[in-house]
Amino acid sequence: MNLHLHILSASGTLAPFIDSITENYNSALKVITDKIPVRNVDIVVYDNPEGTLEEDGLGGYTPNANQVFISVNPAFDKLNESIDKHLKRILAHELHHTLRWQNPGYGKTLFEALITEGLADHFDLELFNEEPEPWSNSFNKVELDKLMEKAMKELNNNTYNHFAWFYGDEDLNIPKWAGYSLGFKLVKDYLETHPEEKPSQLYSINANEFLKEV
Repeated sequence: MNLHLHILSASGTLAPFIDSITENYNSALKVITDKIPVRNVDIVVYDNPEGTLEEDGLGGYTPNANQVFISVNPAFDKLNESIDKHLKRILAHELHHTLRWQNPGYGKTLFEALITEGLADHFDLELFNEEPEPWSNSFNKVELDKLMEKAMKELNNNTYNHFAWFYGDEDLNIPKWAGYSLGFKLVKDYLETHPEEKPSQLYSINANEFLKEV
């Protein structure tokens, strides 16, 4: 598998959390690698509050097929509890991305990005059978339908505003987590019509296979 965990701790700020991070990483990896063929990935955990969610003090980012960055806010209240609860799910999500990066890629268009994120969140659910993350289920059906109507104008746009669609932009009238929730619904609809398939089997599927769900 050749997976390497790197906890950047020279500053000492993450020292109190190294054991918790390592234990949760090891247990999560056994579950994840039993389902998907992850290989040749460096997982970097570092003190980076700007890259975390205010809700749990953690955050994940996968820029390519071989690197995952896990941001940690050491000042977050009850961080060890948050690590116990959320790190496994972040790792599942981000390591699913590494395979997606290999083939067919994260995605250049808005639609491709929606599918990549939706697949990663459903992979997390497949493994850990917990409630969807807040960003996956932030809107009711009416709100989602309106967001999809807006997204339809940009689905094939390869210069779309990624930050706006996934983290919100008031000027563009795009609420926070719109992209995550849209992607989650698209993949959910696909899985409901293809009950024999699982997210762990779909990391290389072409996004066009989901067009019928739009």
